[in-house]
Amino acid sequence: MESRLYVGNLSDDVSVESLRRRFAEFGPVSDVHLATDRSSGRLRGHAFVTMANEADAHAAMRELNGSLFDDRRLRVNIAGEERDRTRSKEVTERTRITSQFRERLNMTYELDCGGVSLTLKMFPDDAREQSWRVEASTKGGGMVVEGAVMAASGRTRATALEELARSSQASGALALDWTAIIEALAAVRAI
Repeated sequence: MESRLYVGNLSDDVSVESLRRRFAEFGPVSDVHLATDRSSGRLRGHAFVTMANEADAHAAMRELNGSLFDDRRLRVNIAGEERDRTRSKEVTERTRITSQFRERLNMTYELDCGGVSLTLKMFPDDAREQSWRVEASTKGGGMVVEGAVMAASGRTRATALEELARSSQASGALALDWTAIIEALAAVRAI
């Protein structure tokens, strides 16, 4: 039975043939669909690859998720796979993303964290994209220092954000619910 994979974090230069060749290393590829923006016609940075059978799809997902392809770390998972729905309504209400902006590898997210506006900027820490840097700044909220800024680096966006959360909690500079922030960002595949 065929199995469809979601492939994210693709470069703007990716082609159907290059993806087909990469995934064909794990078995027959039935179809490759590059997602494009309807209005501009530009690639959206993700694709769907249909493998001829489920075992090959799982092997490709296991080996290629997190691997480099065109100098970018791939995100590969089963397309349409149900996300973890165990998040409580309370967490969703406490922290929500109000704005997202992405230009190539640089990402900016603005979150409302219970009255505190948090801005997170994520970008490669070096030219080879071997590590990521996350910078955080706040506005409002009373309990948090206005304009507090912190930064951390890590091998991935997720590890950089976790390091920022640890150092923030240890110093008390950004006293926020980091678990809810990480869950909100994971829900939109920012980390």
